[in-house]
Amino acid sequence: MPREVKVGSELQNRYVVSQLLGDGGFGIVWHATDKQEGRDVAIKRMKSLGGGELDSLLAESRQIKALRGHKNIVEMYETFIDEGEGFLVMEYVEGRSLQDIFQSHARNRTWLDPEEALDYFKQLLDGLSFAHSHAIFHRDIKPSNILVSKVGVVKLVDFGLAKTMMASAAESGGHTGLGARTGTLAFMSPESANGMTPDHRTDIFSAGLVGYILLTGRHPFNHPSGAFAVWDLIKEPAFGCEPLIHRQQVKGLSESACKLINAMLCKDREQRCQSVQRVLQELTRDAGKACSQCGVSNRSAASFCDHCGQSLALPVAKSSASGTAASAQELTDEGFALTREEDWEAAIEKYRRAIQEDRTYGRAYGNLGFALNKVGKHEEAIQICTEGLNCAHSFTDLHRLHDYRGFAKSRLKDFAGAIEDFSAAIKINASNPRVFYHRAESYALAGDYRSAYDDAGQAIKRDPDFNPAFRLRERLESQGLV
Repeated sequence: MPREVKVGSELQNRYVVSQLLGDGGFGIVWHATDKQEGRDVAIKRMKSLGGGELDSLLAESRQIKALRGHKNIVEMYETFIDEGEGFLVMEYVEGRSLQDIFQSHARNRTWLDPEEALDYFKQLLDGLSFAHSHAIFHRDIKPSNILVSKVGVVKLVDFGLAKTMMASAAESGGHTGLGARTGTLAFMSPESANGMTPDHRTDIFSAGLVGYILLTGRHPFNHPSGAFAVWDLIKEPAFGCEPLIHRQQVKGLSESACKLINAMLCKDREQRCQSVQRVLQELTRDAGKACSQCGVSNRSAASFCDHCGQSLALPVAKSSASGTAASAQELTDEGFALTREEDWEAAIEKYRRAIQEDRTYGRAYGNLGFALNKVGKHEEAIQICTEGLNCAHSFTDLHRLHDYRGFAKSRLKDFAGAIEDFSAAIKINASNPRVFYHRAESYALAGDYRSAYDDAGQAIKRDPDFNPAFRLRERLESQGLV
């Protein structure tokens, strides 16, 4: 007979159940306290499975532990079997699912602010890019599997569970007000709907569906007549979605970004966009000033690069034109040119060669650290930035290296370490609003909401048009956290 789990139950002599959070397609989720670690956790009690299926599920869940540490992925802490049932212990996220947010807006006939919607989409892609870099696919991306914390951090949950629980993929929910059915069916890729083996491009299609809804408020395969189920139209090769175009309701998106999102929704996966990282890079590109350090474009009014933190008023640092330093500079310049073409992997190779030529060339370390962060290789970025900090001499290089290392640490949820690095960067140069904002974000994620609020204010003081800082302050105020 299955174990009874209720408020006050204790599992494994460690987890004290405090609240029922929900009952989904894969299992029942409880809020609990981990007495051993002194933290809140979410415990998912898996729905009835046979022995072989349960073993497969737990093996898959243990593999997901490789994704631990990324701020946009709900961390898997532990798996265990109790009286023949499988339990997953995960990071607890205080917030709402994207599904709940969509439904709330639909009921009120409103929609998300375009910048907020774009921010959520970029965070979704950031977490997905990290998972794909570890050769792990989600297979069931949908709004109910995307959580948004109180401070606006997007977190993907239930990685890989659909592989074992594919029988649950036939579930469907009610109407959302978007004219589309909720649940897996409305977010299933054509290949999954037609019984083909899913791969990373399956995630790309489903993420594209979520992004399209975030940016427009409607499902791309919803027929205006209402005579067809969304799932039927996704399965039908001849029915294409309405193209996302550069217009007012998706302001902030370039024409090329719209084309890439459209490419995510190609029904033929061979013709589909093949990398979420490519989409993420395009979404972080903006028309305006080109940074002389990293090559990324910025807003015309910006004083510092929104991506690498370099002052847009300063030229690229020049080194001696003789000896190995000249060779390192030349290789770094070649890498910089490749970043302008969005060829980050080739640029990374150039920066590595530059460091081999001159182990003291700080600009190469900084550019490499930035590029590694850009492609989601945060652990390596921390290592490279640490090496650079041990040999760099110029204030510009030291500022950038602390900034990039702090960014990498924040992505891997080392918020205390990130705050320390951002503080060091601010001590060197207190004019950069971007570093204040990133420190504010780390403070918020560490639970120090007052410091987060103050730092967001410092970012706004230095750049009155720095909208992410405004959004963070508004969210802290609206949640009653300050």
